[in-house]
Amino acid sequence: MVDQVGLSRALSDALSADSADAALAVCRAAVTWLPMTGASITVMDGAQGQESVCATGPGAARIDELQFSLGEGPCVQAFTTGRAVLVADIAAVDEGRWPMFAAAAAETGARGMYVFPLQAGASRLGVLDCYRDRPGPLDDRELAGALLAADAAMWALLDHLDSRVAPTVPRRSNGYDGSALAHAEVHQATGMLMAQAATTAPAALAALRAAAFLEDRGIAEIAADVVTRRRRLEPDGSWRTVVDDPAGSSRPPPRPTREHGDDDEREGQEHS
Repeated sequence: MVDQVGLSRALSDALSADSADAALAVCRAAVTWLPMTGASITVMDGAQGQESVCATGPGAARIDELQFSLGEGPCVQAFTTGRAVLVADIAAVDEGRWPMFAAAAAETGARGMYVFPLQAGASRLGVLDCYRDRPGPLDDRELAGALLAADAAMWALLDHLDSRVAPTVPRRSNGYDGSALAHAEVHQATGMLMAQAATTAPAALAALRAAAFLEDRGIAEIAADVVTRRRRLEPDGSWRTVVDDPAGSSRPPPRPTREHGDDDEREGQEHS
C-alpha cells in the first residue's frame, strides 16, 4: 500500500529545499514512499542530448548512463512520445525492443522500470526514471503515487534549469550527479570526430556508441580517449590508436620506412 499523504508531504518538503537539492530530494522521496529501488532525473532534448541531473544510487546512475551510451531505452521512448513507459520486467522485453539496453539493464539487477516524461506545457524537459529489483506492473495506487512524483520532478527540474541560467546558490555535489561533465566530454569528442572524419554529429556519436558497445566500455571512456588524442576516427570510419612519445606529446604510430640501402639492394636483385 502506498501512503499518498506521506508521499505528498515528502514531495512538498523536497520542493521546499534549495534548487541544488530539490531534484535529488524528489527522487529519494519516490524511493522511500513508493516500491522503488532507485530513481533518477535526466534533462533531455532527444537521444542525442541527455544530461543526468541526479540519481539515488549507482544502479540508477548506471541505467541512466546505459541509455545515453546506447541511444535507446525507455527514457528515450518516454521523452520522444511524451507518454509514460511502464515495463513490468526489463529482462523479458521483446527481442526487437531496445535489444542492447534490455540485456545490459538486466545485468544491473533492475527488473521493473517505470519512466515518466517531464513536461511544462508543450515543452518536454526530460524524464523521471524509476526502477525496482523485482518484476511486476504498478497497481493503481502505485501509479498514482509515481505520477505525483513525476509532477514534483518537473518543478524540481525547472528550478534546476533556472539555477543554471542564473545561479544563486552554489551547487553541492550530492548523490551520483557527476555524469554531466562526462556527457560534456562526449559532446566535445563528437565535435573532434566530426572534424577528423569529415562526418555529421549523429554519425560521430554513433561511432562513439558503437565503440563503447563493441569494447564493453562506457561511452565516456571512449570520449576521453578521443579528447586526450589517444585515438582518432579516420574518414573511412575506422579507428586509429595514437601512441605517446617519451616527451609526452601524442603522435600517430610511425609507418614503416625503407632505408636507401634496402632500395639499392632490391634494385640490384631485380637487375641480376
